[in-house]
This record gives sequence, structure tokens and C-alpha cells, in this order.
Amino acid sequence: MVKWIGIAGWIAVSVGVFLGFYYVWDDVEKALAIVTVLTAGFEGVTGFIRHYLFWKQDSKRLGWETDRPDWMWEVGFANFGFGFMALLAVFAGFGIKAQALVLLGYALYLFQAAMLHLYRYLTDEVRSRARLYRAVLLTLVMVGMMTFFAVYALLA
Repeated sequence: MVKWIGIAGWIAVSVGVFLGFYYVWDDVEKALAIVTVLTAGFEGVTGFIRHYLFWKQDSKRLGWETDRPDWMWEVGFANFGFGFMALLAVFAGFGIKAQALVLLGYALYLFQAAMLHLYRYLTDEVRSRARLYRAVLLTLVMVGMMTFFAVYALLA
């Protein structure tokens, strides 16, 4: 189940970035709203579901199996906080600045997570290519895209 929730999240992020680039040059507000909903909103909420509701499967998937889910739940709560704020910023009409700040905050959070995964990759006895590609490189691409759209919208 966790695998499919993760795939749904990456599909949403990909669609969000694609549509963001499709609209950004003509309608920056629409582009930012789409990117905010799909990259921070949807991904944040699905991250919560993975880390909180399916914590055992998710910790195993990440290579961090544990019998104490508190740290997984904490990560899930952070994801939900950003996801909920992203959806609220868009659907309550808080404007470009609120959306951009949520994107930048979530991007900073995910950047730190990517650095943690990179550290784990570099220090583990057995290096997992999946961790490097999925948890580090893809996350950094997502961070870069979120940052681009947030900064572009603020400067437009």
C-alpha cells in the first residue's frame, strides 16, 4: 500500500510541475496554485498517510525499521502541517505570498530530509541505489522545482 501511495505522490508532483511550467509564463497565479496544491498539498497529505497510518511499512521501505513509531509520526505530522497549509493557502485565497512561503518552507524541510538520506546513503555499509535516486536525487529535483515556482511568483 505504501508503495502505491508513494507512486501517487510522485505522479501528483510530476503533473504539478508539468502544469506549472505549462502555465507559468502566461498565468503565474494559476501555475503557483497548481504547483502548491500538487507538490506541497497532495504530497504533504500523502506523506502524512504513509508516515503515520502505515508507519511500519514505510519505515521498512525506508530501511529504518523500528518498533517505536514516534519519529515516523513526527515526520508525518510535519508533512500534514505543510500539506494542510498549502491547501488552505490556495483554497482560502490567501494569495501568492502565502503559497510561495508554504512552498519555500516545504522545500526547505524536504531539502533537509534529502540531506539526511544522503548521509545515510554515504554512511551505510550497504548503499542502496533506490535511496540515492528516490530519496535524495528526486527529492532534490522536487525541492528545486518548488523553489523555482515560489521565487518566480514572488518576483513576477
